[in-house]
Amino acid sequence: MKKLLLMAFLAVSMTANAENGTEARIDDVITDDGGVKISKGADDDDRWSLHVAVGVDIPTGAPNGVDFAPFRSWEITFTPLQYDYTPKNSKTTLSAGIGVNWRTYTLDGHNSVFGKLGNTIIVGTPDVNMKELSSNIHTTALSMPLLIKQRFGKSFAISLGAQLNWNFYGRIHNYYEDGDDEIDVYTKKIGQRPLTVDVLGIVHVGKLGIYCKYSPMNVLKKDRGPEFKSLAVGLYF
Repeated sequence: MKKLLLMAFLAVSMTANAENGTEARIDDVITDDGGVKISKGADDDDRWSLHVAVGVDIPTGAPNGVDFAPFRSWEITFTPLQYDYTPKNSKTTLSAGIGVNWRTYTLDGHNSVFGKLGNTIIVGTPDVNMKELSSNIHTTALSMPLLIKQRFGKSFAISLGAQLNWNFYGRIHNYYEDGDDEIDVYTKKIGQRPLTVDVLGIVHVGKLGIYCKYSPMNVLKKDRGPEFKSLAVGLYF
């Protein structure tokens, strides 16, 4: 009986140590808000981390006749380098990062299409039947998030700040089917606004974040096409 109790005790101890070791390894890799630790300072008051945000884009302020499909419009932000600084004995963290942001704004339905007339982006109905038509504007930006995070307790925090964007690439992508053929048509030099600023907020619960980001600036330059702005909601890791 004593041998059985000793074996049971050893088994429980080994299991507990293994679980603690796994938790320790996870904490060494994952930050308190879900990002990936790249390096940290000697006093653990500063560190470099990696983050990813994936969300639904909801274009706002579009003129009549230009209808977007929110759940076919997406954005991804990849921030491979973010510097986080927390003053000693403080619950406030200051962050600055650099990354890449991809956004897609897709027209609703399958009857409208983006086109380019001279230097102006227009929305119209194609002259021919395009089966399964999908038309969107895509932008790629070099992004720089600037955030201040305030922790409330061990597993809850709120981040507020801005994201600066250099929108260095933009295009129209039209996809449709012609019989058994799948056709992709790309149009570049769409006149996207090169520099934009987003207002960014993140609610952190444990290692998962929910973010909301609003751009008060139009996606396209003035007089280069329909005026609309960007609102995105999604998950932040």
